[in-house]
Amino acid sequence: MIVGYDARNAFRNSSVLGEYSRNLIMAIASCHSGDYRALLFAPKMNGEYRTHFISYANVSTYRPVGLSKKFPTFWQRFRLNPELMDNKVKVYHGLNEELPYGIGRDIKTVITCYGLMSHKPTSFIDSIMWRFRMRYSFRASNIIVAIDEKVKNELVEFGVSEEKIRVIPMSADGSVTNEIAEAYYYIYKSLIG
Repeated sequence: MIVGYDARNAFRNSSVLGEYSRNLIMAIASCHSGDYRALLFAPKMNGEYRTHFISYANVSTYRPVGLSKKFPTFWQRFRLNPELMDNKVKVYHGLNEELPYGIGRDIKTVITCYGLMSHKPTSFIDSIMWRFRMRYSFRASNIIVAIDEKVKNELVEFGVSEEKIRVIPMSADGSVTNEIAEAYYYIYKSLIG
C-alpha cells in the first residue's frame, strides 16, 4: 500500500502538529514495513528535519523540481496530482487539513483536522481563501479524522457529513501510540479495500 502525505508540518514545524505528523509517519512505517510505503510531499524543508526519515527504507521524500521550486505552494496545491499518479499512490493523507485541487478519482483521501476555530486569518482575503480551501478539502475527502469530539462538532457545524468523520484522539505533546497508528492504518486499508 502506497500512502502519500502532505508533509509540510513534518519537515518545517517544531510545534505539536509537526511532532504529530513525524511521529505518525514513523509509527506506521515501523509497524508495517512489509506492506506499507510512505511518500512525503514537502514543498519546503527546515534543515533540522531534512534527514529525519532517512533510516526508514519504506519512506521517500518528494520536493518540487524545475519551475515548481519557485512556487512551492502552487506545486503542493495544484501540481501534485501527476506525481501522485506516477508513483501509484492509493491513499493521500492531508496532514495539514488540505488536499491538492483536482485530486484523482482513483486516489482515496484522508485529512486530519485539528480544529476550525484555531485558524487566525491575517486578512479578509486570507479568511475567504482559507474557507474555500477547507470547503474543497472537506467535500473532496473520503474520510476526515477529527482529533477530538469538539473538533468533530465544529466540522458538523461547518456542514461536514457526520458519516465522513472519524475521531482519533491526539495527545497534547504530539506523541503517537500504537493504537493511534493502527487506527490510521486501518482507515487506509479500508479505503483501498
